[in-house]
Amino acid sequence: MITLRPNLKCLSIASSLIVIVFLIMSMSTSAPPATLKVDRILNSEMSGNRSYTPGDFLKFIHPDPANQSYCTFNYKFPEDLKFGSNDVDFPPELGKTSPYRVIYNVLQAKMAEGVPEVTYATHVSADFMYYLPELVRFWDGFISVTAFVPDLDVALVLEQLNQYCYCLPGMSRVSVHFVFHKSLAPSRKDVYFTRSNNCEIIDSSKLSTYRHADDSVMYPINVCRNVARTASLTERVVVSDIQLMPSEGLAQKFLKMIDNYKLIGCQKKVFVLPIFEVESNEEIPRSKRELIELVKEKRAVYFHKLVCNHCQKFPGIESWMKSEPPDDIVKPLLTARREVPYHRWEPIYLGTKNEPYYNEQLSWEGLQDKMLQMLEMCLMEYQFVILDGAFLIHWPGMKKKKDKVGEEWRGDFVKTNNIEYNKILKNLLKSYKPKPQCKAH
Repeated sequence: MITLRPNLKCLSIASSLIVIVFLIMSMSTSAPPATLKVDRILNSEMSGNRSYTPGDFLKFIHPDPANQSYCTFNYKFPEDLKFGSNDVDFPPELGKTSPYRVIYNVLQAKMAEGVPEVTYATHVSADFMYYLPELVRFWDGFISVTAFVPDLDVALVLEQLNQYCYCLPGMSRVSVHFVFHKSLAPSRKDVYFTRSNNCEIIDSSKLSTYRHADDSVMYPINVCRNVARTASLTERVVVSDIQLMPSEGLAQKFLKMIDNYKLIGCQKKVFVLPIFEVESNEEIPRSKRELIELVKEKRAVYFHKLVCNHCQKFPGIESWMKSEPPDDIVKPLLTARREVPYHRWEPIYLGTKNEPYYNEQLSWEGLQDKMLQMLEMCLMEYQFVILDGAFLIHWPGMKKKKDKVGEEWRGDFVKTNNIEYNKILKNLLKSYKPKPQCKAH
């Protein structure tokens, strides 16, 4: 059975029970007036506008007047891209046995005063790059991104990064790493180190990537996740998807919550961010108050409710929907374990670099890429703290039930994943004491 407790056993309120008034973030981390103006214009444009695409807000911004980049570049980028064998690493989990290779810190963020020390670790392919500026706009901490760059895709990624770096001050908080199959190393053949004179960006979803031309190429999602997490500047990290936008000031509010509680014996504890999705013509809600209003009006639901209703239906969802914390705080709601009947739950959580790796043999195409990590955390007796006042919103547009015929292309990938899944599972179950409530399927 799932364990639900309204209070955290190993969290006790530190010092006196006074009302905590959060300090206003320093000017180095809060949005400058120009950005606030852009947000007002953008919110007006997005409301009821189905044509809005990610990154559109950049058309209201001008490049740095001094022609200076906000990014710290490595490997001679942006004038060139040069790396040698000593610059190429192996993935975190499989190491030398992996067919994939890693180049860390093509862009390299640096610790900065006033930036909350929590990293949003994520992954991207060239055709999803336009979500990165949006994530920079919504997330107030550091960002660590792994880009999958087989062969000529590196040009598509570099050209977009180059433009973002001259237009978006928040890119100073972003690190970018490259992952590629050893047989498809990044090619400089069509890399043009030029950029537009304005900040209006391309619709990257219309780009033709290597995977579009060769459907046998898998997206190594767990290699990318592990690389982004490993390379994070901070110890606290959330491994998430680039299409998921965080609630207002989430990193700062989370750290305030941690500061106001004593953590005793909580090494095996992570903090879950509930995930929701909204209709395609909705603005992204920034506060829980706004989100609940959309849910009441049936314009928002918990993530994947219409596709996989158990995947993101988190424990205590009814209590979460009824509670009304102030918009300026994040607090623990309840503690749960990933056990029956929530053994298919795939939460996204704020944790550390020390949680089990994602299994790098598994691909995105083959499905169930996070299930074994979740099983291992169950066997390790991790506690999952559901956070109230914090959430993630998928980019507007609800996912609908897919036609199974449309998913036939996954067939061979699913078979491969299932073979690898069962191999890993067999070894995993040998490593821990049996726990009947921790289900593998």
